[in-house]
Amino acid sequence: MKKACILLTTLLLSLLLFSCELFMEEPQAGKVYAILVALDYDGLNQSTLHGTIPDAVQQDEAFAALVGDEKFEGYLFIQEKGGIVDTKAINGTPIQLYPTIKNIEEAISALSGITTADDLVLFTFSGHAKGGNIALAPNSGSAIETYEVSRLLDGFSSVKGRKLIILDACETGYGVPSDAASSSTLMEKAISSWYAKYFNGERSVKSDLFVMTSSATTDSYEDIFNGKLHGVFTYALLKALGWNVDTGTMSTAIPPAAKRGRLTVDGLLSYIKTHQTLKTKRSLFKPFGDIQHPMVSGGALDMILFTF
Repeated sequence: MKKACILLTTLLLSLLLFSCELFMEEPQAGKVYAILVALDYDGLNQSTLHGTIPDAVQQDEAFAALVGDEKFEGYLFIQEKGGIVDTKAINGTPIQLYPTIKNIEEAISALSGITTADDLVLFTFSGHAKGGNIALAPNSGSAIETYEVSRLLDGFSSVKGRKLIILDACETGYGVPSDAASSSTLMEKAISSWYAKYFNGERSVKSDLFVMTSSATTDSYEDIFNGKLHGVFTYALLKALGWNVDTGTMSTAIPPAAKRGRLTVDGLLSYIKTHQTLKTKRSLFKPFGDIQHPMVSGGALDMILFTF
């Protein structure tokens, strides 16, 4: 009888522990700032991509619809052959919305002067990458600029608020900070020194910056969805937010990826892995074909993005 009681107690404790979700504290409802970067590489000595610009534009629209225009500030950095380059003021500083390293770093620096601890800051990238480094437009000429993800993340270290970096590009898993607490397989190279610097002490448990990427060491893919070209990862992300790319509207008041009134980073990742059109890994029975394995890193605690 005594052994049965001990077994029952152990079972109940285990169920209690495994049913608990570990979140950071509930965020205050601040503003959402988003830097959305996309390149089609037409004229830049790279293979042209056709789903990247729609990805960024629809993410901009989806996040604005999710939180309301009055609480959202989006900055679209677009490189599109023959397109018009806009300029927009961030904290009083005119920033050219063309995706060069200089312009993006100026935008991040400007944001550091206006965001608060209650705000959510998003950075999305749709384009080419190699070994975790993203390919941006040059200030002049046709040779792309390679931007190290570690340098990008360093720039966000001075920006207040919760920060989510979303990278839809090949091999961007190399740019994810090493973190054993992640819900996905992580790479063990690229920016471990930056990770040790940024996530030290208490911040290794309670981070305010998360990195989500479309793939580990494999390519990222585009596909046609109802006649519209999008990145496979970003299309699933838009669905996770409740965005209907066909109508350009929200299909539901509460995002499908939300659980118990909370939309979290891990919730987004779980939904994307389940609903993207490509498998996350090969199997014994399906050893061939394209795969794409999304991943995330940031800390032991899941980060709440929005509450409903």
